[in-house]
Parts: sequence; C-alpha cells; structure tokens
Amino acid sequence: MKNYILKNDGEEYFVNDTKIIENINDIKPIADEKAISIMKKLSKKPYSSASLAKELKFDKKTAAFYIGKLEKAGLISIEPQKNGEIVKAAYNSFSYEINSNKIKFDPKMKTKENQYALNFFSKFINNGKFDGYICVGASDPHGEYKAVARDSHYTAYLGMFFGQFIDLPQSMPIILDTDVISKNLFKKNLIVIGGPVTNLVTRDINNFLPIKFIKEEGWGLKDRNGIHIRDYEGTIEKIKNPFDKDKDIILIGGIRNVGTLSAMLAATRFSNITFKGYNGEVPWSLMVRGYDIDGDGQIDSIETVK
Repeated sequence: MKNYILKNDGEEYFVNDTKIIENINDIKPIADEKAISIMKKLSKKPYSSASLAKELKFDKKTAAFYIGKLEKAGLISIEPQKNGEIVKAAYNSFSYEINSNKIKFDPKMKTKENQYALNFFSKFINNGKFDGYICVGASDPHGEYKAVARDSHYTAYLGMFFGQFIDLPQSMPIILDTDVISKNLFKKNLIVIGGPVTNLVTRDINNFLPIKFIKEEGWGLKDRNGIHIRDYEGTIEKIKNPFDKDKDIILIGGIRNVGTLSAMLAATRFSNITFKGYNGEVPWSLMVRGYDIDGDGQIDSIETVK
C-alpha cells in the first residue's frame, strides 16, 4: 500500500505518492543532488541505464552507483531487457517521519468560507455524522388552515449542501411536521423548513423565535424594525430548543414558499455571507430577501436585512 503526502493551495487538496524512509541513515545517499536529478528524469519517463547516464552527463560508474542506491531505497525499479535494462520511477517523492502521530484526515475538511456554515450548524454535525432531524411540512392538507406544503423539495438542496460535511446517514433524517407531533420528537435537534401555515412545528415554536410570524390582515414577519410582508422575504433563526435546552432548533422559512427559498439559498449557497458574523450566539436571527437579478425567473442573489 502506497503512502501519500497531502498538499493544499488554499482552495483545493492535492496528493502525491511518497516512499517513507524508515532509517535516517538511508536518506543521505538518496538526498544527493545527482540522485535527485535521476529521480526527476525518471518521473517523466523510463530510461535505459545507458541513455539515463548520457542524458545527465554521468559516467557509467556514477550512474550505476546512484541507480543502485535508489533501487535499494525502493524509489525506482529496474526491469531487465534483452539489450540492457529499463529504469522506472516507483515513487514521486520520499519522506521521513520525525513523529509518527496519526492525525485523522477528514476529506470533508473545508476552506475558511465553509467554516462559517460549519460553525452555525455545528450542533447538527457530530464527527461527520448528522445529529437531528430536518422537519418539512406535510404535502397533504393539514393544520387549521388545511395547508399543503410547497417548499419541502428545498430540503434536497440543503441535503446536497450538508454532503460536504457529513457522511450519508444510515436512517432517514427528513421527517414531516405531523410526525414530529405524533411521535413527540420535539426534544431533538431540529432544522425546521417553512412558515407556520404549512409547517406545524414552526407554528408550535413561533412564540420562542426572535423574529415571529404574525397574522393580522395577512401574514408577516415581525422583527425590531417592524413588520415584513413581502413574499420574497424570509428568515433564518437559531434558538435553544425550548423542550430540551441541550438541543438546538434552526428555522429556515418565509411567509410564502419563495421566502423560504430565499432563506434556504442564504443558508447554503450564500452561507459565507450569511454566517460570516455569527459567533455562536443563541438566539440568533436574520431577515433575508431574495432577488432575481438576471431576470430568468430564479432567485440568484440574496440581501440581508439588518
């Protein structure tokens, strides 16, 4: 089994195979400038011993000496041929471990921008596993308004977003609002999608939210700045679960389904903007507006409302 070195350019991760040298005394012969020049040549293509010596302007004795050292170290291989031998690279680098501590690498490690979202959703991500439920409104008429949820499919986008942080859950973490009520799952970490008309869990936690849904002449969202009634306005809120203070509830919702979509995009695609100022405070809330800047009928821009 090969070992690899891991490199990061600030945005992406790259790997290169490496031969781990166990004995420090074995490094000196292969760390020589001539040995390195041989490895560089072989990293591009195989050579015969004679052509390699000629290419590097080594005499046959010098070339044979370093080829022997590199073969002994396992960095190159020699294949006998009828008219000589072919020398090939076995590794692209060599390494020596000063400390053999095993630090587990998570391939889902992300850049600083992703760290904002990871910080916000931290209660729901436990060692690469999802901890909690994502609650959507039922698609059947339910509740006092006999409403049918039209925003449940937004959860698929949220799931794609979480895929960069977590492994695929063994059990289904998506549940209906009616299931939360019938199975009494309120004492869990919950991400609740949608407003109180289509999601009854939002209705039941509304009084605990910093930004509340209110119904006067029509539905609106009330914060310290007043009442917001635009369809494309939504809210992202995080509170301690009132039914279990060790758990969190996150709401992603709007007055209409387009408002919920605006909030969903703010929490995912634009998370580096939305959560940049989040410092772990609970309760936390933010009003957002979604806009169709390019005029194709789809929300493509988010504005936060301070």
